[in-house]
Amino acid sequence: MKTPRWLMAGALLFWSWQTGLLLWGVGMAAALEAASFSRARWEFGDADLNRICDLCWMLFVGAALVLYSTEDRLMFIFKFVQWLPFCFYPIVLMQACGTREVMPLSALSWLVRRAPQSPLARRSFHISSAYFTLCVAAASASTRPNGFFYAGVALLILLALASVRPRRVSLPAWIVLAALVAGAGQIGHQQLRLLQNALEGRLGSLLSQFFRQPPDLRECRTKIGQPGRIQLSGSIILRVRAGPAAAPPSLFREAAYDSYKNGTWWAGSNDFAPLLTPNASGSIRLLPPKNVFAEVEIASYFDGGEGPLALPHGTFEIDDLPANLRTNHLGVASVDGAPGVVIFRARYGGGLSLDSPPGPDDLKVAEDEKPVLDEVAGGLKLDTLPERQRIRAVSRFFREGFVYTLDLPPRNNKKTALAQFLTESRAGHCEYFASATVLLLRQAGVNARYVTGYLVPESARRGDTYLVRECHRHAWALVYHSDTRLWEQVDNTPFTLDPAQQWRPPWWEPVSDFFSNLFFQFSKWRWSKTSFARYAEWLLAPLILYLIWRILTTRRRQRSPLSTAPATPEPVWPGLDSELYLIDRRLSGSRLSRLPNEPLAQWQTRLEEAWPDSPGLPRIFHLHRRLRFDPRGLESRDREVLKREAAAWLAQWAAASEPLAPGKGRD
Repeated sequence: MKTPRWLMAGALLFWSWQTGLLLWGVGMAAALEAASFSRARWEFGDADLNRICDLCWMLFVGAALVLYSTEDRLMFIFKFVQWLPFCFYPIVLMQACGTREVMPLSALSWLVRRAPQSPLARRSFHISSAYFTLCVAAASASTRPNGFFYAGVALLILLALASVRPRRVSLPAWIVLAALVAGAGQIGHQQLRLLQNALEGRLGSLLSQFFRQPPDLRECRTKIGQPGRIQLSGSIILRVRAGPAAAPPSLFREAAYDSYKNGTWWAGSNDFAPLLTPNASGSIRLLPPKNVFAEVEIASYFDGGEGPLALPHGTFEIDDLPANLRTNHLGVASVDGAPGVVIFRARYGGGLSLDSPPGPDDLKVAEDEKPVLDEVAGGLKLDTLPERQRIRAVSRFFREGFVYTLDLPPRNNKKTALAQFLTESRAGHCEYFASATVLLLRQAGVNARYVTGYLVPESARRGDTYLVRECHRHAWALVYHSDTRLWEQVDNTPFTLDPAQQWRPPWWEPVSDFFSNLFFQFSKWRWSKTSFARYAEWLLAPLILYLIWRILTTRRRQRSPLSTAPATPEPVWPGLDSELYLIDRRLSGSRLSRLPNEPLAQWQTRLEEAWPDSPGLPRIFHLHRRLRFDPRGLESRDREVLKREAAAWLAQWAAASEPLAPGKGRD
């Protein structure tokens, strides 16, 4: 569909205004509209058209490469869409300045050009409507907030629709209908924006299943102080199996931190020890063996082959770990070079753990939190109690009047988030309870650290396997006993079942778990963790035998020499066998032959001036243009007319150009 006049200029100006490229848009719109005021037109051939389209695709690829190397991935997408009107502007300008009303589809595709006689190659369209849509889409990719965007888009679309208004609809009625549609669209636009904000919050947990990032072992940004409901995900992170008639440990540590400020925990020193290598039996010894211990099997994913290893407190030995293992002084284990899925066994027991003795950071308290910590510690009289009684007093404090919730109350800017939690709201999630426990114990002179990982509730059990999900992510405290020189886990979050007790699983969770289990079984086979891998090689044998049989039994068909009669070659492009080219060859060497780069219309004018009494000459040029440029070509009847008219004109020209007989002169 051909767009009405001035609509393309309006689309270019709107695009440049939204994207901050107003000067470019004004120049492009002026050049495009200037063509409509000029009667001069360029006659572009098919080769010229193909070159211009190839230039546009080169600009398309070049813009992608330039933006990809200079912008981050998110801004690359927006910038690339904004630049699309630049890339395809030469095609629109060519159509505005040329004689072609429509453009063949073959010009835009190199593959379609290879079959010029195909129905797809003969199809044509007006490029202006497609370019108008491209300008509107590029304007919508702007990252600048603008309250006039919807009004501009609605105006452009209504102007485009006005050009095709049905005659049976009067102009006043059409204007009223257009106003009603635009108003309804504005209301719908606002409601869709609200729906988008709601969906972004709800889909956060769903997207985290596919783009889950491992925890940062150097920094942990908590949600302390962020009001609203926390969105949880049901994606499966760990699969845990204990021995017969045994239960797995309730807590699996993944990371630990010792410095806190403004809702963020840091690891003051996170240097990992040298690699731990398996011994002769394939085990990695972390600590001296323990007489009383338990064993648990853990299956975990490792995207990229590296990440922290979730382990029970007091793990001293690991079996069947196909990866490099390192530990740091905070008791965190990390692997690299691991396959996509790892299934290993961990032996653990009470007593000694991987944690190093406490340091100065294990007693530090943020300055802005000291007033409220002094108030609470003074109320509990912690400074008058022995060390172990201080720990128990803090645990009792959080079990009286505190509740676990995922709906966080609004912030009180006069107090810190932890101060509001300890003295006013007394409601929060595990990060509040763990952080407050660590800081209160430090204020009372007890060394403590902040630990993150997963809780394994009984509700996660499925047969003999416990499915540890993203919603089971948890935080708790690690407390040091100076009398035994051992670290103990202290969890003061007062939930009754598990951290996800306020999270209701969606109705599709069984279906999601089914596909998750299929992926897990495939991953085990993919990374050779089941006996299926030994049979994978045998599955290739029938395929190899079949390929050999096809190679040996298939005969290569060769064309017989008797049947290689040369076929009449078809012209590569339609119209190259036109009789007008025969006239040009007959006139070669004379002043009436077509000059290099001479437009076809100018050559026709010269021939008509030289042969004013030849009525067939305009008809020959008209039929030639249809044969050469019309995608439908010429019918057989018109083709015969072209041949007949060209033969007649050549005969007339030959008779007029014969040399005079000897002895005769001119009058």
